[in-house]
Amino acid sequence: MKKISVILAITSCIYISCKKKDDTAPSRLFRPVIAGELTADSNTVVASWQKIAGAAAYALELSRDTFRTTDLSLSLDTNAAVVKKLLFNQLYQVRVKAIAADTLLNSKWSDLGAVKTLSSILKVPGIDDITYNSVRVRWTTKGAAVTSIKIVKAADNALVSTVALTAGDLVNEFKVAEGLEASTRYIIFLYSGNEERGYADFTTKAPFSGTIVDLTAITGRPGVLADTLPLIPSGSTVLLKRGETYNISSTVSLNKSLVIMSAPDLSNTTQAKIFFTSNFNFEAGTVIDSLEFNDIYLLGDNYGGRYVFNNSNSATVGKIKFVNSRAEIFRGMVRLQSGTTNVNDFIIDNCIIDSIGNYFILNIGASSRINHISITNSTIYKVEGVIASAQGSAAVLISDCTFSEAPLGNSKNYYVDYNANEVANGITVSNCIFGIGKDSKGAITVKDVRAGAGTVIGASNNYRTSDHLSAGNDFPNITTYTRPALQLWQAPGIGDFKIADNAYPGRNSTGDPRWR
Repeated sequence: MKKISVILAITSCIYISCKKKDDTAPSRLFRPVIAGELTADSNTVVASWQKIAGAAAYALELSRDTFRTTDLSLSLDTNAAVVKKLLFNQLYQVRVKAIAADTLLNSKWSDLGAVKTLSSILKVPGIDDITYNSVRVRWTTKGAAVTSIKIVKAADNALVSTVALTAGDLVNEFKVAEGLEASTRYIIFLYSGNEERGYADFTTKAPFSGTIVDLTAITGRPGVLADTLPLIPSGSTVLLKRGETYNISSTVSLNKSLVIMSAPDLSNTTQAKIFFTSNFNFEAGTVIDSLEFNDIYLLGDNYGGRYVFNNSNSATVGKIKFVNSRAEIFRGMVRLQSGTTNVNDFIIDNCIIDSIGNYFILNIGASSRINHISITNSTIYKVEGVIASAQGSAAVLISDCTFSEAPLGNSKNYYVDYNANEVANGITVSNCIFGIGKDSKGAITVKDVRAGAGTVIGASNNYRTSDHLSAGNDFPNITTYTRPALQLWQAPGIGDFKIADNAYPGRNSTGDPRWR
């Protein structure tokens, strides 16, 4: 028994000695714990965590998919990190581990949490910010002042230009960069010092085709447009200087295809003005493929007898277009009064038209015809009528338009009046808002549409204000809203048709899109 006791005692000593030796072996480092911050500013993430005793370094990783993949890995000798040039408006997960001198003793990963970078202060260029050779770079002032813009070609990242920003640029919150190539994709980078504040892709517009007649260098000569039009070839694009006025002081008879437009100038948004103390006509017997007014302010000198077109000759015209333009103070915009004039397409798009008298926006005489009429994305107010035709048409489309103080409130005038003439493929009216009629000695009651019995009138998603008074001939299925024009719109009397009523159910889907 004594021998057995001695053996047990020796064994116990050996076990205790071995256990004590195991307890003093180096152990894995503790996981880091967040301390201080995990924040984002612009596209920069700032993180800090507690120091870990025995840590020789730290490993930091960022992911956007909970570490199924890793966006960025950093090795650090401090317990804080400032990670720059990340993606904007992105949620990142962040984790860290302590690195020991013996990497077998590294800590396990510690999740510090998730943080979302902010949206870029650089605004993505819209269609109106881009020309064929320039771009308007816009931003929102926030944080550090922006100092410069860099533009590179997207295809190869070749530097195109670096533009320093002035104090005036910072107040305006935009800068125009020029000297670009047409139909080319670029990337804008915005900087505060060396810090990137945003980036955006854009593609310049296609170059002008055909003959370009650039009148922008000629100023102080209001008659230069009228003098030039007879001299240039058909198919020309005439560029007018923004902010300049061009007079039509005697009848100009057109016999060629033309585009007349304000020249691209992102530093000046004021449209070139054509001032009418006379009007355009078509030359007798002419054949024209297309006539377009683009980004032009058309202004008459009186309501009594002024028109953009007052045609008295026979002509054949493919298209008459008014695009991105404004027209006001005319007896009528386009009047085909006599002669046999045939037009295939009449188009008004993205225009503001106001103060038109008793020959309406479009007046078609008995010997003329327009096949297809399209009025879209436009604001029409203070007009006595929109379309009047003494001949039939193939189709009429009115879509996404705002109407107010139209037509004349005498219970006789219509928005669309074909009398007994047929529109073969129908009249379609959709996504429009109709306000009150134009005051006529206190009367504001109006009618909507009149056409031959065989004309199909299709209408959908149209509203009229509670003070729109109908004398019959309504557009089908039109919804009368519960509030008047002055409560629906911001200031309709002065042409501000921004939707002011958040309860209006068509606020995001009806009327001229510029006001939604």
